[in-house]
Amino acid sequence: MTGQVVPAQGMPILMAFHPLPVEQSYFAQHFSHNIARIGLAIDHQGNGYRWLLPMAMSEPALLNAALAVAASHHSRWQQSTNNDSLKYLRASCQNLKQRLVDRKLVHSNVTLASMLLLATYEVFAGTGRWKRHLLAIQGWIRSRGDCSDLDPFLKNWVCMLDIQAALSLGMASIPELDPWMEATADHNETIDALFGCSVRLPKLLSAASRLLVAIRDGELAPSEIQLRVNALQKEIRATRISADAIPMLGLTCRHTTQTFSATIGLHEEEMRRRAIATAEIFRHATHIFVYRIIHGPETSLSPEMLGSLHDALGLLTHVPDAVGPGANLGWCLVVLGTELETEECRQYIKSRWAGLHLLGVHSTKNGEKILNEVWNHRDLMKKGHPVASERWQDIMLRIGKAQILM
Repeated sequence: MTGQVVPAQGMPILMAFHPLPVEQSYFAQHFSHNIARIGLAIDHQGNGYRWLLPMAMSEPALLNAALAVAASHHSRWQQSTNNDSLKYLRASCQNLKQRLVDRKLVHSNVTLASMLLLATYEVFAGTGRWKRHLLAIQGWIRSRGDCSDLDPFLKNWVCMLDIQAALSLGMASIPELDPWMEATADHNETIDALFGCSVRLPKLLSAASRLLVAIRDGELAPSEIQLRVNALQKEIRATRISADAIPMLGLTCRHTTQTFSATIGLHEEEMRRRAIATAEIFRHATHIFVYRIIHGPETSLSPEMLGSLHDALGLLTHVPDAVGPGANLGWCLVVLGTELETEECRQYIKSRWAGLHLLGVHSTKNGEKILNEVWNHRDLMKKGHPVASERWQDIMLRIGKAQILM
């Protein structure tokens, strides 16, 4: 089975979408069968994307946003040039504007879900317009204040967008999200279904983004920098999930967990193996990311970081395609790929991008372009060309590919 999404043409129209016109029902079906599967690391019973659709039947802003995402994705996947998505996008934006000026509706779960889908539309399309939606979401959270009643899946979704943006653009994630990510003792071997990593890792990724900004802005003394990095690396090591573990499935922002449910045609044991490997790849990539906070790209990896790089590359073979957990490895491929020197290793990473491209999410193509530019830049330096050392995030901004690397 490849990472390619399941065709919608041969599927019956779902009864839940019966009130919709044929075209809308078709795209709602595509959202349920395909977007809901590739939009997170592990498809499972209770997948939050599918929870959105019944609610959307009576909420125009949410329905049109979901249809826009589905129509846009379907067009890319089929390599067609229709503009079905634009009419749904415009309608959703108009519906959302009406909600944002209504005191009874502005702070509802529906409003947040609609905003998140509009951001996802741009991420999936590979544009940079997701940034304005993320800024709006951040402002919405600050204006709302108490967010204890928000759905945990939506909170997780916000955290994923905010953290990935922070890691890629070299900015700090917003501190208002930290209380949402407080793991419990039951979370020691729990994998986040949305991120694909340990549920304890997103908060550490958020901390890493803020540490990077604090160092860049000169807010920390050199002695404190090393202490902070060492403490963070220790916490990251503690998220390790052993290969023989029987992990639970959960969300960083939800304290309840559930057992694995392999809903995508994989045997439960194979799903477990891929999920653990993916979580560990994230952990090793995070180690390397934190190491690079204080060591420029011209500095060789330490023996421990080399071990993380080699372990992560080995674990990638346990997640052979973009099915299930493999769909969310874009950020990891960039972090790991920037450390590779040999053509053999680089070709392997290129083959992994080819699998991700089958998902029809154009942010993966931007990820590949970023990595190719990093390699070109590094090779020029090795050949003695007068080019300055650059971090991959700076190269990404230089070539105009600012992207959330999901």
